[in-house]
Amino acid sequence: MGVFAIAFYAPNTAVWNAANSLFISIVAGGVFALASGLYILYFFVDPNDMAATAILLPQDIGQALEDIANKATDYKIFVRTGRHFRAEILPLLVKQARRNRLPIRVEIILLDFRDDTLCTKYASYRKTSSFDRQAWSARYVQQEVLATILKVIEVSRDNRGLVDIQLFLSKRLSTFRIEGSSDEILVTREDPKDTAARYLRSHRDFSAFVNELSWIRDDAYRIAANDDGALPTTLAAMFGDDAPIADIEAQAARAMTSASPYVR
Repeated sequence: MGVFAIAFYAPNTAVWNAANSLFISIVAGGVFALASGLYILYFFVDPNDMAATAILLPQDIGQALEDIANKATDYKIFVRTGRHFRAEILPLLVKQARRNRLPIRVEIILLDFRDDTLCTKYASYRKTSSFDRQAWSARYVQQEVLATILKVIEVSRDNRGLVDIQLFLSKRLSTFRIEGSSDEILVTREDPKDTAARYLRSHRDFSAFVNELSWIRDDAYRIAANDDGALPTTLAAMFGDDAPIADIEAQAARAMTSASPYVR
């Protein structure tokens, strides 16, 4: 009201000019504050999101996976052959379940080794891009998947009632691995020189990766469990005589105890 009174009774005076300048300054300041807030909101990451995610250097990935396994009461993994998982992470999950005397549920999604075309395609990719490219062939892919399955069978048999393993075979190829617990997920790449992304449960993208894992699992072939809930104890019981197993099983059995190629 004071501004309107000055404008009516004392236009074009020093008082009016000062009041007008003050009003313009207030409006301009408000517009600037609003624009700045919108700019920061759009272009900058929420500090809470920054705290809930991290980019891990290659040398830190192994320890991060171990930390998750040592605290997990459940674990999910989508991977192609599972070489590092069977050698390093699965034993930690078993040890942690035994130590805490607390059952753990593990969902494992591997490449469907029964699909020769799929295995050839993946082997070709690894042969051109992997640090151990000389090893890769369709037969090697099948061997390593079977080696992981044999390890999973062993763990399921020896820890019945303590380690509940759900095993799936997927025809979906990806250059990423997704694995973790209900509290934390890691997204890694194939090469040990690649970085990884870590997402805590509080991060806004965490649920997206949980959904991704669920969709992949739902589209995959599930290995049926026995009546007691454990996995079948032999490859033949799992897959019958149709799968390309007989001439690979011996090599897979030897590979089952091999060290992770990612551990240096």
